[in-house]
Amino acid sequence: MKETISMPLSQIFKADFSPKLNEIRLFTAIVSLLFSFIAFGVDELINSDGVLYMNMARAFLDEGLLGSAQLFNWPFFSILVSGFHLFTGFSLETSGELVNIILFVLFTDALILICSKILPNNQQLFIAALFILGFTLLNDYRAYLFRDMGYWAFTAYGLYAFIRFSEKPSWLLAFAWQVAVFLSILFRIEGVVILLALPFFLLGTNQNLKTAFQQIAMLWSTVIVFTAIAISIALSQTSFVIAFSKISEVLTYIDFPTLINNFLAKSEIINSQVMSNFDKDSGSLILASGLLVMMLEKIFTALSIPYIIFYIYTRYSKYGEFNSEANYRKLILFFVAINFLILLIFVFKQYFLSTRYAVMLITGLFILMLPRICQFVENAWQHKRKGILAFTVLVLIAGPIDSFTVSVSKAYIKDVAMWAADNLPDDSSVITFDVISHYYIHDKAPEIDITLDTKGNLQNIKNYEYLVLVIKRRNSELAEKLTLKDFEIIYKTANSRGDRALVLRNQQQDS
Repeated sequence: MKETISMPLSQIFKADFSPKLNEIRLFTAIVSLLFSFIAFGVDELINSDGVLYMNMARAFLDEGLLGSAQLFNWPFFSILVSGFHLFTGFSLETSGELVNIILFVLFTDALILICSKILPNNQQLFIAALFILGFTLLNDYRAYLFRDMGYWAFTAYGLYAFIRFSEKPSWLLAFAWQVAVFLSILFRIEGVVILLALPFFLLGTNQNLKTAFQQIAMLWSTVIVFTAIAISIALSQTSFVIAFSKISEVLTYIDFPTLINNFLAKSEIINSQVMSNFDKDSGSLILASGLLVMMLEKIFTALSIPYIIFYIYTRYSKYGEFNSEANYRKLILFFVAINFLILLIFVFKQYFLSTRYAVMLITGLFILMLPRICQFVENAWQHKRKGILAFTVLVLIAGPIDSFTVSVSKAYIKDVAMWAADNLPDDSSVITFDVISHYYIHDKAPEIDITLDTKGNLQNIKNYEYLVLVIKRRNSELAEKLTLKDFEIIYKTANSRGDRALVLRNQQQDS
């Protein structure tokens, strides 16, 4: 066993270096674990989504499912964190961090397993592991507390199980596929679309349609049982229905009339309020093209500029010969197409896009890039092309360095919150407009009566004794709107960029 997982560093520098699959998986897991600990170590604040999930976990512990459902109607991640907290005794925030670290290790492991199927040898697989570990998009999210990690990990495991099933269909692999995707659904409901859509790929790979439909039925068999169990639980447990009511949003992926009507309504606003009197019919075109360009810009940027440059270099370099099409290329393309459809519907429903919603799509595109990149680096390694290898090292380290380097500190927000929690009277009334400040104050000093006003209504502040205010440099006019003659600054902190956090006392309340 020891020989199976050991990988002496001296072996890496040999031209014929070809580690075993389990060695590569172990190496990736260890480095991924290390990177995640570094990411949380250099990160100074909980993310705003993390505040929601930690509040949900606390509500679940105090009030059960209905308590967490009042905050958000898809509570599995918070329940998982709560269970980890009860089992280990760690704080909820630390428990959330450890859960996400474990999920991220699982995600990178699943990507290695997928790459083991699309790459011809383990030497290239080890190179792929290095590029996966250096991928900026993934490293940027290592220190986030959110449910997406679980969705990414189990969707990737599901894709690997699907690949194995397409090689040799069996009930065991069909069950493994369904379990993996079902777990992904518990984190994000978009997994339902993957579950329903990906099996249809088999229609294009089987000459016999009857065989294809039989295999699709195998891939859905356990789901039917799970669905029946879920319905029976839902009929008997009202709290379960309320807590997981977000499942109804799956219908938005087929509710095209509502999407179209909303789109036309917003297009009409552009026609009536933006366009010239001479052109009142271009709103739909402008809105649709704008949303698509936004999507493409996010995808292109998230693929990482150094990686894109490196990939283009492998295509046009005189050493960039590529022998054959990668295995399962069509399947990965089909997977990318499904995720593009999910993203497209999301954008046309919500009219905004954060890169994290596109991670599975971008990961699919990244996997498609890897065969050419890995063969190129392998060839450079075998022929000792030092210039190419030096360039490769620069590309590999650029992502982690960028992700784990803090250019502007955010610790000033936590600092002011901790000061307020330690120094404000227990019976004082406090208001803040900042979600993260509210979280830290309430978490450390729950006896303080603190109100969160996310709308930033300045008229409300006169009714409170204290105001905890975070002023970003770009919102510096916020301070000017305050009638500061009625307030006294009793504590302040700032970072090098000029972002500030203040604790102010209402002098009118004192009088």
